[in-house]
Amino acid sequence: MKIFYALETFLPHISGVTISTERLADYFGQDKKDKVYVITASPNGDFQIDSDSHNYTIIRIKSHTNPVRKKLKVSYLASLHIRKILDDFKPDIIHIQDPFFISQSLAFEAKKRKIPVIATQHSSLKFPLSYLKLPKFLQKTTEKTMAKVLATFINNYCKILITPSEFIKKQAMKWGINIPVEIISNGINLDVFVKSRISEDFLKKYKIEDFISKPIVLYSGRIDKDKNLETFIKAIPLVLKKVDANFLFLGDGDLKKALICQLADKDYPFKKNVCFLGPIESRNSDLAKFYRLATLFVMPSPIEAQSLATMEAMASSLPVVAAKKGALPELIKNRGNGFLVEALKPEDYAEAIVEIIKNKNLRNKLGKKSLELIVPHDFKKTSQKIKKIYDQNYNR
Repeated sequence: MKIFYALETFLPHISGVTISTERLADYFGQDKKDKVYVITASPNGDFQIDSDSHNYTIIRIKSHTNPVRKKLKVSYLASLHIRKILDDFKPDIIHIQDPFFISQSLAFEAKKRKIPVIATQHSSLKFPLSYLKLPKFLQKTTEKTMAKVLATFINNYCKILITPSEFIKKQAMKWGINIPVEIISNGINLDVFVKSRISEDFLKKYKIEDFISKPIVLYSGRIDKDKNLETFIKAIPLVLKKVDANFLFLGDGDLKKALICQLADKDYPFKKNVCFLGPIESRNSDLAKFYRLATLFVMPSPIEAQSLATMEAMASSLPVVAAKKGALPELIKNRGNGFLVEALKPEDYAEAIVEIIKNKNLRNKLGKKSLELIVPHDFKKTSQKIKKIYDQNYNR
C-alpha cells in the first residue's frame, strides 16, 4: 500500500499535528509492504525530496510566506505541483492532517482518480481564530463561515473523518459533517515515558543541577497565545507565596520571547524560580526525562483538541492541573488524576498546584491514576485502529 500524509507544516516545526503525523508515517513506513510519503510545504520555499533519514519520504513543495504566522510557509499554489506528484507516486490512500492548500489540492485530484481520502481534524476552529486578531463582533460570523467551508470540503471529498476526542467530534457534527466520524486518540508510546531515567549527565547538559532541589511544575508544548500561558504565568507568584517551587517551560513559539522578557523584568521577584528550555523534539529521549523530573504538569490551554503533552505527563505518572475546557476533561478527572480549573483564573491554578505540592499522599494517588487512565492511548493500540480504516478503504 502507498500512503500519502498531507499537511501544510511538518517537522522541524514542532506541534501536536506534526508529531502525530510523523509517528504515523514512521510506523507504517517500517512495514516493507508499504511505501509512505509526507507531502508538505518546504520550510525554505524550494521543492525538495528527503528520504535519507526516515522510514518514509518527505516531499516538500514550493511555498510562500504565511501572512498570519510569518515563521511558517504555506503552499498557495499547491495545485500546480500535486498532479505531477500523484502521477509520479500513485498513492493508494491519502490521509490529510489539515484542511489547507496541499490537502485540498490532493483531495480534489484524488476524487477524479478515485483515490480514497481519509481526514483527521486536529483542532477546533478556535485555534485558527486565535491567530487572526479579529474584533469580537466578527469572530462568531467568521467561525460560522469557516465551519461551513470546512464541512463542505470534508463531506464532498473525504470517506471518513477521524477526530482525536469526543470534543472535536461534537464540534464536527455542529459544523455539518455528514460522513462517518470515528474517534481515535493520537496516541503516545507509553514505554518511552514509563521507562525513562535521570542521569547526572542529563542534569549537567541542561545546567539544571540546582533547579531540581525544589518541586518542579512543568509545562511542555508550543509557547503561543492559544495556550493561555499568560494566565499560568500570573499564577506563579500566587503559588510562591505559599510553597517554594520551580517552574519549567519546555517549548518554543511566538510568545516565548515576550514571556522571558516579562519574567526578566527587574521588578519581578521570582526570576530564579522560572526556567525556559527547548524545544525538545519528540524523538529526543531527553523529553521523557524532563517529565520524570517534574512534580506535576500544567496545561492551561482552553482549546485543546486532545493534548499530546498532557498524555505524556500522564504516562509519566504525573498529576495534571488543566483547564476545564476543550478536550482536557476527557483526559483529566477532577481529583482523580489531577484538577480541572477555570481556564482564565490564575488563583484556581495556584490553589490546585499548592495542594498537590503540599500533599504527598494526594500527589501519589493522582499520579497512579494518571498511569491507569493513559493505557487506552498507547500508540500500539491507536495505530491499529488507523490501519483498520486504511484496509477498509484501500481499493485493491
